[in-house]
Amino acid sequence: MITETERHILKAYLSLSNRNLLNHRYESEEDYLAGYVDRFLRGERFSENIDPFTENDYKEMYLVALQNLCSTDGKDLLTALYITKAVCNILSKYRRV
Repeated sequence: MITETERHILKAYLSLSNRNLLNHRYESEEDYLAGYVDRFLRGERFSENIDPFTENDYKEMYLVALQNLCSTDGKDLLTALYITKAVCNILSKYRRV
Protein backbone atom coordinates (compact mmCIF):
# COMPACT_ATOMS: atom_id res chain seq x y z
CA MET A 1 0.00 0.00 0.00
CA ILE A 2 1.26 3.46 -0.88
CA THR A 3 2.64 5.48 2.03
CA GLU A 4 1.50 8.96 2.95
CA THR A 5 4.95 10.33 2.06
CA GLU A 6 4.76 8.76 -1.40
CA ARG A 7 1.29 10.20 -1.89
CA HIS A 8 2.63 13.67 -0.99
CA ILE A 9 5.49 13.29 -3.47
CA LEU A 10 3.07 12.32 -6.25
CA LYS A 11 0.80 15.26 -5.45
CA ALA A 12 3.82 17.57 -5.32
CA TYR A 13 4.72 16.49 -8.86
CA LEU A 14 1.28 17.52 -10.08
CA SER A 15 1.74 20.91 -8.38
CA LEU A 16 5.16 21.75 -9.83
CA SER A 17 5.43 25.05 -11.65
CA ASN A 18 6.71 25.33 -15.20
CA ARG A 19 10.38 24.57 -15.67
CA ASN A 20 11.28 27.97 -17.12
CA LEU A 21 14.90 27.13 -17.85
CA LEU A 22 13.92 24.25 -20.15
CA ASN A 23 12.02 26.51 -22.55
CA HIS A 24 9.19 23.99 -23.01
CA ARG A 25 11.61 21.27 -24.23
CA TYR A 26 10.12 18.48 -22.16
CA GLU A 27 6.51 19.60 -21.86
CA SER A 28 5.03 16.56 -23.60
CA GLU A 29 7.05 14.18 -21.40
CA GLU A 30 5.97 16.09 -18.28
CA ASP A 31 2.31 15.95 -19.37
CA TYR A 32 2.66 12.23 -20.14
CA LEU A 33 4.04 11.53 -16.66
CA ALA A 34 1.43 13.77 -15.00
CA GLY A 35 -1.32 11.72 -16.66
CA TYR A 36 0.09 8.52 -15.20
CA VAL A 37 0.53 10.11 -11.77
CA ASP A 38 -3.06 11.31 -11.77
CA ARG A 39 -4.34 7.87 -12.77
CA PHE A 40 -2.10 6.22 -10.16
CA LEU A 41 -3.50 8.45 -7.42
CA ARG A 42 -6.99 7.35 -8.48
CA GLY A 43 -6.01 3.73 -7.90
CA GLU A 44 -4.85 2.52 -11.30
CA ARG A 45 -1.63 0.48 -11.47
CA PHE A 46 0.50 -0.15 -14.54
CA SER A 47 2.42 -3.16 -15.77
CA GLU A 48 5.19 -1.19 -17.49
CA ASN A 49 7.86 1.09 -16.06
CA ILE A 50 6.81 4.71 -16.45
CA ASP A 51 9.75 7.02 -17.11
CA PRO A 52 9.40 9.26 -20.17
CA PHE A 53 12.92 10.66 -19.81
CA THR A 54 16.16 9.10 -20.99
CA GLU A 55 19.35 9.24 -18.94
CA ASN A 56 20.60 11.91 -21.37
CA ASP A 57 17.47 13.97 -20.70
CA TYR A 58 18.14 13.78 -16.96
CA LYS A 59 21.79 14.74 -17.47
CA GLU A 60 20.84 17.71 -19.63
CA MET A 61 18.27 18.94 -17.10
CA TYR A 62 20.76 18.47 -14.26
CA LEU A 63 23.45 20.46 -16.07
CA VAL A 64 21.02 23.30 -16.81
CA ALA A 65 19.97 23.32 -13.16
CA LEU A 66 23.58 23.38 -11.93
CA GLN A 67 24.53 26.17 -14.31
CA ASN A 68 21.68 28.25 -12.88
CA LEU A 69 21.80 27.15 -9.27
CA CYS A 70 22.27 30.73 -8.06
CA SER A 71 18.82 31.63 -9.41
CA THR A 72 15.38 30.62 -8.21
CA ASP A 73 14.66 28.98 -11.57
CA GLY A 74 17.78 26.79 -11.22
CA LYS A 75 16.78 25.69 -7.74
CA ASP A 76 13.21 25.03 -8.90
CA LEU A 77 14.50 22.93 -11.79
CA LEU A 78 16.74 20.88 -9.50
CA THR A 79 13.81 20.29 -7.14
CA ALA A 80 11.59 19.28 -10.07
CA LEU A 81 14.26 16.90 -11.32
CA TYR A 82 14.53 15.11 -7.97
CA ILE A 83 10.76 14.94 -7.56
CA THR A 84 10.42 13.57 -11.10
CA LYS A 85 12.92 10.79 -10.38
CA ALA A 86 11.15 9.99 -7.10
CA VAL A 87 7.79 9.82 -8.89
CA CYS A 88 9.13 7.40 -11.49
CA ASN A 89 10.57 5.23 -8.71
CA ILE A 90 7.26 5.21 -6.85
CA LEU A 91 5.34 4.25 -9.99
CA SER A 92 7.82 1.42 -10.63
CA LYS A 93 7.67 0.26 -7.01
CA TYR A 94 3.91 -0.36 -7.24
CA ARG A 95 4.01 -1.77 -10.74
CA ARG A 96 1.63 -4.62 -11.56
CA VAL A 97 3.49 -7.83 -12.27
